[in-house]
Amino acid sequence: MSDSTPEIRTSSRKGMRDSVLGTRNLMTIAALSVVGSLIVVPLSILTPAFATTPRAILVMCATMGIWYIAYLLPGLLVPKPGAFLVAGLLMGIVSTFTTPLGPTAVIGNLIGAAFLEIPMAVLLYKKWAWWSYGLGAIVFGGTNAAMYASAYNIDQPRSEFVIGIVIAILSCFVVLALGLVLRRRLQRAGVGVRQ
Repeated sequence: MSDSTPEIRTSSRKGMRDSVLGTRNLMTIAALSVVGSLIVVPLSILTPAFATTPRAILVMCATMGIWYIAYLLPGLLVPKPGAFLVAGLLMGIVSTFTTPLGPTAVIGNLIGAAFLEIPMAVLLYKKWAWWSYGLGAIVFGGTNAAMYASAYNIDQPRSEFVIGIVIAILSCFVVLALGLVLRRRLQRAGVGVRQ
């Protein structure tokens, strides 16, 4: 017998375990992306048919939180750099085959996910607190609401334009509050990743 201790071999991919591409994290994001697709796909089909009047645009702004939850959950339950973008890519791929948008759905979903990813990147991914997610809610809700009327060629009065942005942001904050409660409960049950 020799006195030397046996060599323990480790995976060369050991460092990826804690990244967004780690198996557990990636599988969680993929599952949440499928759930998000169940929201995004019907909304992508119904929104163009519904967006016909300034009042309809306000209703769409009021329901902005429904869009927001689809992009929020992956980064909320897997708080890792790139989580929002990976989820947006996966939802875009699903939407490519299930909506009339085709491959442009990937771009649209990546843009939606980037609205949540960019505030986290600006904070260097060091702050995964309610207020940092709130910055994403402001960017997501405000930017999407600001683009609605022009995207659907609806002539919207300036006051309704501003009201729509405020309503959309509030809608996203309501969903964020519910999402944070959901995350707390899921983490207690052992689902999700603690930062």
